[in-house]
Parts: sequence; C-alpha cells; structure tokens
Amino acid sequence: MAAGAAQLGASTVLIERHKMGGDCLNTGCVPSKALLAAGKVVRGWRRAQAFSVGYAPPHVDFAAVNRHVHDVIAAIAPNDSVGRFESLGVKVIKGSGRFVGLREVMVDGTRIRARRFVIATGSSAAVPPIPGLENVPYFTNETVFENTELPRHLIIIGAGPIGLEMAQAHQSLGSVVTVLEAARVLPKDDPELAQLLGQHLVAQGVAIRERVKIARVEPEGSGVVAVLETKDGREEQVAGSHLLIAAGRRPNTAA
Repeated sequence: MAAGAAQLGASTVLIERHKMGGDCLNTGCVPSKALLAAGKVVRGWRRAQAFSVGYAPPHVDFAAVNRHVHDVIAAIAPNDSVGRFESLGVKVIKGSGRFVGLREVMVDGTRIRARRFVIATGSSAAVPPIPGLENVPYFTNETVFENTELPRHLIIIGAGPIGLEMAQAHQSLGSVVTVLEAARVLPKDDPELAQLLGQHLVAQGVAIRERVKIARVEPEGSGVVAVLETKDGREEQVAGSHLLIAAGRRPNTAA
C-alpha cells in the first residue's frame, strides 16, 4: 500500500513499531512455506517407496532446517526494508503511533497530519482461556520459527490454516503430531474441501481430533499434557513434548 501510494505521487508516511515486513515475512507466510518446503523433500522419499525406488532414509537436521527458514527470510527482507521504501519516496518512522485528533497521529513525539490513514497493523495469536495454560511453555506462530529442536510429539491446539500447515510440516520432518480442534478442521472454510484435506493429512500420519473439549493443560516432566473432557464426563490425556497454540487471531489494535 505504501509503495503503491508513493509511486503514484502521494506523500506517504509508513509507521512501523516492530519488524519491517510484518507477519508475512517474519512469522507467517515466508517461514511457514520454507518449513513446508523442507518437509516436502522428506515426503518425496516416502512416496518413492510406493514406486519401488529405495534409497537411504533422509536425516533431518532440524537446527539446520531452522537456519534454512531464516536464510529465506533474510533473502526476502531487503524487499521490505526501510531502505527500499525510502528509495521509493516513503518516509519511514519506527515507533508506535496513536491518534491525537481526527487527522493527526503522534509517533514518539512526532506529529503527523494527513487526509487519509490506512490501518494495516495485522493480527496476533489469540490465546484461548484454557485452564493451566499459564503454567506450561507453548509456541505461537510468533515463536515457533525460533525453535531449533525437532519436537518429539507436537500437540497443536487449533485446526485452522496455521495449525494444519505446522502439523504437516512437523510431521513430515519426523515429529509425532496431534491436532486438537473444538469444532472441525478449517471451521471457516468449505466443509467438503476441509474434510478432504483432513483425510489427506491423516493419511500422511497427522492425528486430528475434532470436536474436543480441553478441560485443562498440565506440565508433565519436560513436556505437557492436554486433558480432554469426553462426552460421558470422563477425562482423557494427550501427552506431548511441545505445545503450539493456533486457535485463531486477534487484531493488533492496542496502542
């Protein structure tokens, strides 16, 4: 938006308080697709067995995979850098903005007057009110790409797009993966297509539990246990080594 406006001749100011490129470059599209690409290579070896083509199983160096993810981010980052946008004529201000009038925004002492404002602050992981969650370590999309240890058993809460792509990526790379979803797979998307995708992931080895109620989560040794409440009132435990919260998004609107 800022690049297009500047190239059309509009005086443009871009305010960013965190990383240039936002979610897509740093904690969303780019790192997730880089991780999925690594997993696809491993799945290629598995598919070869069906054609009677045999070769040694791949060795997954997860720390090196993580470096690959960050190398991809670094390769794309110049396109979203302060320098590039300034070269296009955009004034970039690093800081937090707040409206102080109908047509005024204040950024760390700098007052900006404009006819039009575009709010494109993105979203963050929504953390559900699950009892015990505050007592266990967990990933969100903002932290999972900093992990350099292949999870032995990754529990993912949420079967939306983020949860499912992380499930496929980690399962392909060698993790046991269990997805827990309160509704159904991809609850906001076409039910028939969502069912087909769910069946495909299950065939690949991802365990998907739909329409479950998580009563609480608890630490267990160095891992975590999700305690499920069954329909007849009993409890069932799902134990894992790592936990990823992918239960939806909330808009970044706080000052």
